[in-house]
Amino acid sequence: MAEARNVTAGSFEREVLAAPGLVLIDLWAPWCAPCRALAPVIDDIADDFGDTLTVGKIDVDAEPSLRDRLMVRSVPTLILFRGGEELARATGNQSRARLTAWIEAHQ
Repeated sequence: MAEARNVTAGSFEREVLAAPGLVLIDLWAPWCAPCRALAPVIDDIADDFGDTLTVGKIDVDAEPSLRDRLMVRSVPTLILFRGGEELARATGNQSRARLTAWIEAHQ
């Protein structure tokens, strides 16, 4: 079972920017109801894509430097990276089908 990794300012370079392949980052906050609703979908996506997608989560309250660096203004925010570059960004709660199609469009 694949799992989303907790990403911190200390691990961001290694786990996101230097990671091989496609990386999905979920920027969330504990007080955010849509973020809590999206959490099981993110876990399902990690399972669905297995080794073809690295999935990480960033708590924007615990990691304000990453929130600011990534210019996140609302949560949840989802960002796809490849080769250290941002490919796409989505905000708000997403259905599993919509998120799957969005990721597949960038593979």
